[in-house]
Amino acid sequence: MKKILPICIAGILLVSACDDNNNNNDDQAKTVDKNGSVEVTLSSRHLDSLKDELTTHYKVWRKGSIINEFNKKDTVAGLESFKTEGENDNGDTQNIKVKKDYEFFVTVK
Repeated sequence: MKKILPICIAGILLVSACDDNNNNNDDQAKTVDKNGSVEVTLSSRHLDSLKDELTTHYKVWRKGSIINEFNKKDTVAGLESFKTEGENDNGDTQNIKVKKDYEFFVTVK
């Protein structure tokens, strides 16, 4: 009994600490400090069946105005496709092939 109680408590803490709610935008900035900051927007798009384009858009802010704005584009290998069920405007469903999107993970130093 003494061994089971700590394991149960650890399991409950682990489950309650994990919040995988995709609708939660706590990590998205609400405002930008326009007195001195770099604002970065990341996006991707499918060029064709083999290639994707990753775009990084930069806005450099200083004293309330943009002093520089530019894009950096990279072409990378496209990810494979997967099958899923899709629905059209009429409510009809069918299996469709969809390309996977890259996920973005950002490290700030």
